[in-house]
Amino acid sequence: MKKIIFAFLIFFVLAGQLVCFAIDGKTLLESCAAAVQKMDGKTRVSGVRVGYCYGYVQGLIDMNIFYNGYVQNLMDINTLYNGSGITSLFCLPQTISNGEGARIVFDYLRSNPERLRDYGGVLAIEAFMEAFPCE
Repeated sequence: MKKIIFAFLIFFVLAGQLVCFAIDGKTLLESCAAAVQKMDGKTRVSGVRVGYCYGYVQGLIDMNIFYNGYVQNLMDINTLYNGSGITSLFCLPQTISNGEGARIVFDYLRSNPERLRDYGGVLAIEAFMEAFPCE
């Protein structure tokens, strides 16, 4: 009986974790709004939301760096994708801070309120693509 209860507990914890990762634009906007407020000097903001936004931004940057520096060097992209010319999603300058990235995502989401029900990851990538297009 204890094993069954333990299994159900593990299931519900893991299921809750999966739901948490599929955020929409509204949730990401709230998190990045807290980050922007913190950067602008407001002291009473949710540290969890600030950290969530910074982590999201850092994940996007890391994904793009990984793709540029690692995947393209290990694979023959032309063979793999039949010469389709796949490039980076966005082209960052040398460095940007998580704060700068948070402000980019925040501004994009605030400017596109009709899209806040869309998946947050797609919206954040679109924000970076708009801010840092590849030539």
